[in-house]
Amino acid sequence: MWHKVESMNRIISFYKNQPILATGLGIIISILMIRLLSLGLYPYFDTTEARYGETARLMFETQNWVTPFFDYEVPFWGKPPFYVWITALGFSSFGVNEFAGRLPHFLCGLLTLVMVYRFMKTLVNQNAAILAVLILSSSMGFIISSGIVMTDTALLMSVTLSMISFWTCFKGIKPKQSSYLFFASLGLGMLIKGPIAVVLAGIPLVLWSLWQGCFVKAIRAIFWGRGLALFLVITLPWYIWAELRTPGFIEYFIVGEHIKRFLVSGWQGDLYGSAHNEARGTIWLFWLASAFPWSFVLIYQLIKRRFSLFAKPNTDPSVVSYLAIWMLTPMLFFTFAGNILPAYVLPGFGAMAMLLTYLIDHTKAINWLAGVSLVLLTCAITAFSINGAGRNSEYYLLSPVLGDKDKTHVYYWQSAPFSARFYSQGRAKVVADGSTLAQLLAQESHALVAVRHEQAYQVTPLLGDRCQFAGESKRRILFNCNNKF
Repeated sequence: MWHKVESMNRIISFYKNQPILATGLGIIISILMIRLLSLGLYPYFDTTEARYGETARLMFETQNWVTPFFDYEVPFWGKPPFYVWITALGFSSFGVNEFAGRLPHFLCGLLTLVMVYRFMKTLVNQNAAILAVLILSSSMGFIISSGIVMTDTALLMSVTLSMISFWTCFKGIKPKQSSYLFFASLGLGMLIKGPIAVVLAGIPLVLWSLWQGCFVKAIRAIFWGRGLALFLVITLPWYIWAELRTPGFIEYFIVGEHIKRFLVSGWQGDLYGSAHNEARGTIWLFWLASAFPWSFVLIYQLIKRRFSLFAKPNTDPSVVSYLAIWMLTPMLFFTFAGNILPAYVLPGFGAMAMLLTYLIDHTKAINWLAGVSLVLLTCAITAFSINGAGRNSEYYLLSPVLGDKDKTHVYYWQSAPFSARFYSQGRAKVVADGSTLAQLLAQESHALVAVRHEQAYQVTPLLGDRCQFAGESKRRILFNCNNKF
């Protein structure tokens, strides 16, 4: 009883003596709760999330936990399986729905916040730890990615663990445990995103140790023998098994996805989509937008301090330089890449949040900025829930007519988006010509046909009297075809 009273007194004292910090905590909790509660309020949108969600649904349906599939009998070589595993586990725990698929990725973001909090508390104090969590949790890129079925939140988690565990190992804080965590996180990264996870951790470590003149010390600080063995035990079994199951995977994934994708602008070898051809250097603009509002705060602080990272008294220059290189590595690495996405800047977000705690104090203005992110999040969730941000998902077309146990086939004229496959539970099929469509409809007692608005004139003459209007979305018209008509 005495311990409970003492704990309550500490909480009351905290709120009385540190109202700014308490407000920051309230904003953190509000952002996380709104993001958690919003996970099931809107459907998977095309193309990225619907594609990844369908890949996980196929794994859950087929119970093939080795090879992710792009479609039935078509293996998905574009990414390692970690995001598919955790999404499919969400489906197996809570059913095939948006909340279940997104929840594991939200938890990856939450684990990242916990790591940042514990690391900053060790480096500075609890107040700095809360400030770092406030900054990270209110960064727009983090908010968005932590509620989407994708690989990047998990990659942020693994890179953050790699960099923190290396630092603690280098500083002699439980060196064996930290070294094993470092190699385990690299192995996890290989299952999340592939070799790029090792690169995004390796580049800042090499650059920082060379800059600080401690390269040899850094090398010797790591327990290489058992660490590499642990890395290989985590990594190799799945890569070998995946290649044996579907030969050609390693060549496509390693050479294509990790070399040609980034060096060949408009790379045409992508088997599952289209390459993103961006102007060189666009990654910095992506960072500016994704790290909002803190990207502008960081730039302002650097200008104000004449680009000195060490203007604050009692600042450890080694850790500040470590965080700076860690933060900049994703942008430096992707500066000359053409095929990039905004989420590629995320691995440096933990470092950005911690670096800012060395440059700014937790003030009312900081809470106001974090509050802006909270307001934007609330507005965005409301917009997505009400009008589906333009309804760029086949959910709005199929859900009114297809139940969970409905086995009706859905035929898409000439192309089917990924969300059509997910929300039809794999029954959406593409039909490319009129004779095939007529033959399929003759064989089916009941079927649905989806046609883009601008192509309706091509298909409606083929449907005849047996097909009736069943609904429409922004992109397509749906016909209900029944041979009994």
